[in-house]
Amino acid sequence: MILFVIYVIVAPILWPFIFISSFFIKKLEIRRKNTWESILNVRRGIRNNRSERKVIVFHAASNGEFEQLVPVLKLIDRKQFYIVISLFSSSVFLKQKQTPLADGVCFHPYDFLFSSFLFFKMLNPHQYVIVRHDIWPAHLFMARLFNVKTILINANLYSESSRLKSPFLIFNQWVFKHFNLILTPSKRITESFKILVPHTETYITGDSRFDQLILRKNNNQQPSVLENTSNAKTIIFGSIDKTDYDIIFKTLKQFYPKGDESLNEKANKLIFVPHEVDNRSISELISMLKELDFDYTLYSQNKISKANLVIVDSVGILADLYKYSDLAYIGGGFGKEKYFGQSGVHSVIEPCAYGLISCFGPNINILDEAVEMVEKGIGFIVENQADFMSCFAFLEDDKFLRKLKQKTEEYLSFKSGASNKIINYIG
Repeated sequence: MILFVIYVIVAPILWPFIFISSFFIKKLEIRRKNTWESILNVRRGIRNNRSERKVIVFHAASNGEFEQLVPVLKLIDRKQFYIVISLFSSSVFLKQKQTPLADGVCFHPYDFLFSSFLFFKMLNPHQYVIVRHDIWPAHLFMARLFNVKTILINANLYSESSRLKSPFLIFNQWVFKHFNLILTPSKRITESFKILVPHTETYITGDSRFDQLILRKNNNQQPSVLENTSNAKTIIFGSIDKTDYDIIFKTLKQFYPKGDESLNEKANKLIFVPHEVDNRSISELISMLKELDFDYTLYSQNKISKANLVIVDSVGILADLYKYSDLAYIGGGFGKEKYFGQSGVHSVIEPCAYGLISCFGPNINILDEAVEMVEKGIGFIVENQADFMSCFAFLEDDKFLRKLKQKTEEYLSFKSGASNKIINYIG
């Protein structure tokens, strides 16, 4: 409790810096201009259109969390519940503010005590449902005061998380005990939460991301970014960052010693999708590719390329491009742990959906599904060049590829259906 008091005292001190920064940073400017206007719009909608329906606020930080909500929201009885979605990301707010999946969409305010009070006072929700890990202590505290039921879905907490270590343990125990209900993807994650909050109701429902993944796969109409791939094997480097570059480019130099000429000889094509697509990141990637004598095209300049190598300098299509690939290297697995343990490998289930050879760096513990994939032999850790070269060798083993595809299909089938279980606890 003492740490929380310090938190709510210190947090408002940041407000002047955020306010001033909003005149120079576009995303902050959008939040400044739209946060309370969007909340007021939702409030008017509730007053005019709610009828007898109970208000449920679903909170998602960014696009990834919003996607996890989609299959759950599709199952909600809209005749019984008035659905509000609160978002933290400016880009997702602009994209989803008219979504038919909700009755109202607003920004989630900053986690100051006065703003969280106004948020619950104005919307007066029956439930406050948070997806994954965007947890705001002041809002949870205020939800308890307003007698709002709080639920955490797709909850993630791995055994080595900073949340379970000093000096953060006591603070997080106090924060998480404000949840009425925690719904987890697996027994492994449930056990971690039992260490943190042993008396909070915690149930295994599975992860709705798998349901959304299947929905997206079935509706994938994204064309390939490469021409003439029918007789080629395609390797995609998805959501990579600087921590991945060392192993990627050393392996490429070894496997394709003559650059683009080697790609032609091996009948291989490459797709690079960096985690950040700003000019500096793209320029750095281009420079490293040129050193290895690779030719390239940029997706923004040519949507379907005749080249052997494409750099995707746009966001939002990576998950769909796995459809046209044979081997995926997923970035982030060499990242260093940050506070609360959120650094590590990026989404590994998207290539899994298409039965790809999925490989990634060793920092996988933050993703339960990455651990499961390795255990089941459908995901492969690369710690050095030899490991990475072994993954490339799998491309020529047709028997292995057929078996891998079968095993990934079985895994996805087993993991689907979480949304139906989650919905039973909401309402």
